[in-house]
Amino acid sequence: MFKFLRKYDKWILAVGGTLLMITFLVPQAIQGLSQYSAQTGATWATVGAPPATISVGDADRLRRQSRLIDSLGAGNMLNQLGAGSDPAHWYLLLREAEAAGLVGGPSSGYAFAEQLAANSGEGVTPEMVIATLGGQAGLSYPDTLDTLADVQGVARLMALVSSAGRFSDTRLRGAAARKGLGVSGDVVVIDARNDTTIPVPAADEAALQAQLDAHAEDLEGDGERGFGYRIPDRFRIEWMTISKEAVRASLEDSPELAPIELRKAFQRNPQKFGAGNTSTSATAPSFAAYADAVRTTLLDELVDERMKEIAKFADDRLQFPRRGLERTGLHLELSADWPTRRTPLPVLASEIAAEFGVPAPIHMTSGDDWLEADDLSDRDRFGDIANAGTELFGRTRTPLSKLVPSLREFGGSETIPVQSGVAFPPLSTATGDLVIARVTAADSAHAPADLAEVREQVAADLDAVVRYDALVERLPEIESTARTEGMRAVADAYGVPLEYAADIRQANLEFLIQYGLSVGTPIPGLGTDPDAIAAVIERAMEIDPTLPVADQPAESRIFAIPVPEKLAVVLVSIDSVTPLTEETWDRLSANPAQLQRAIAQDLAPIDPFEMFGFDALKARHAFELSRISDLEDEFEDEAAAAAEQSAS
Repeated sequence: MFKFLRKYDKWILAVGGTLLMITFLVPQAIQGLSQYSAQTGATWATVGAPPATISVGDADRLRRQSRLIDSLGAGNMLNQLGAGSDPAHWYLLLREAEAAGLVGGPSSGYAFAEQLAANSGEGVTPEMVIATLGGQAGLSYPDTLDTLADVQGVARLMALVSSAGRFSDTRLRGAAARKGLGVSGDVVVIDARNDTTIPVPAADEAALQAQLDAHAEDLEGDGERGFGYRIPDRFRIEWMTISKEAVRASLEDSPELAPIELRKAFQRNPQKFGAGNTSTSATAPSFAAYADAVRTTLLDELVDERMKEIAKFADDRLQFPRRGLERTGLHLELSADWPTRRTPLPVLASEIAAEFGVPAPIHMTSGDDWLEADDLSDRDRFGDIANAGTELFGRTRTPLSKLVPSLREFGGSETIPVQSGVAFPPLSTATGDLVIARVTAADSAHAPADLAEVREQVAADLDAVVRYDALVERLPEIESTARTEGMRAVADAYGVPLEYAADIRQANLEFLIQYGLSVGTPIPGLGTDPDAIAAVIERAMEIDPTLPVADQPAESRIFAIPVPEKLAVVLVSIDSVTPLTEETWDRLSANPAQLQRAIAQDLAPIDPFEMFGFDALKARHAFELSRISDLEDEFEDEAAAAAEQSAS
């Protein structure tokens, strides 16, 4: 017996050890499998009513899909929504897309992989994309295709919702009736900015400074109620104009217009001067009959050629001092001596006069005043230089009014190399005059350095606010006076005109029908303020359509409307209301897309972050997570492990 044990001791130990190990490990394995089964079958979340359960096993696949979405990059809309880091969010998005029937099969996923491959560079195949995304996410090839199809389905859902029309037939007809309603009557506009009848105490320093601080970075007209104290781009300019008529006068006695030269020109090409087709004519045309036309045509040609010569001469003289200057991009780096090195325009004017025998053009400057680009349109001060332009910078003509905003000091342009201190290329006007211009100083837009720089403007705005608040408090009094004493009494009391508005509408019907644009008709003294026009239309729609307007109560047809954005009050006395006609409705309904476009202007655009955000989806689907902290820990651990694996 002992001999047997000694002979086979190693085998006995091996078999016995194995059996012992199995005895210890099998219960643990069984217990682990039981726990895994319990975990994967456990409830991760509930959704819907009555609630349906989502298991932890399902959540595991969702986590892997979210990891794939994260791999698509920050530019993908799903990642911007947060679905690439939140499996619950991804689940709800996918649930809506599936309910809408927008999720395709593997072929849809493969088509998406083809798009990704095409955008990834040459040599990248769809199979490579699928393998890479699946490897990073821990998904099999078929699961990766399904996930890409799911992503496409959600993208379709978001695109459809964003572009879907939100207009029923009833809504279209109602909107058309509102936009097409015309209101006529007397109007009195009391503008608090211009009112002088309401006394206002001087604002203290603290109030002035607070007003400036609130709107220092806003340009005038851009901030709340039009407040804005940011100093806009400003410049000073010098220029001179070479008159085409003066050049024409200088060429009247040109040797090239001598009688013999005119006759030669006519004989060379009679048709050029209106003599008709000489090859079919029995008799040769007479020069005497066309002498004036010949002279006029040749003089026009001489003038055009001389204007080109003057432009080239001026450009050469202006460009010569720039030789040797370095450039940064499109712009010159001006030397310290540039103000004395450049050609002064008065000197250039004298040189042009001497070279071409024309009166020296007058040198003009804007002086010490700072200008804005729009100021150049003042024809009394600047003539037509705002519209003088050049074709040097593109196929279309660029006028001076567009060149100035392109100055290097104002941010510059990628295609127009202009800067302060350097003359613009020679410019021509619509009448053919030549303009030589140069910005002598430029001051880019900036907030005021201190209150003193804009004190008057700030004080005027605060005074207007006080007057407007007073007008709003007086609205019942203003309405009462208008109803009892008449509109003229209110107009006289505030020193403003009484005007007649012939047709106040929210939309010009022809613009609405042809272009789908909701452009309101102006209120005299106020303009096309959409809120004010809408308020007038709202009150007009309350008038009883079965009775003449004159028989309506004064409270219904005479009313005052505050317009806070304009700091004004509008008093209206309606004398007629013109509803939308069936004929006009027929024209509108024949092309409803135009009307829909106009209505869409009044609607806030769909915000995908609001509509497809997690909170909105959670509320829509009655979704509740049951293991939030565990899920987050598991996902973070897996994400870290995946990142480690991909880095290695």
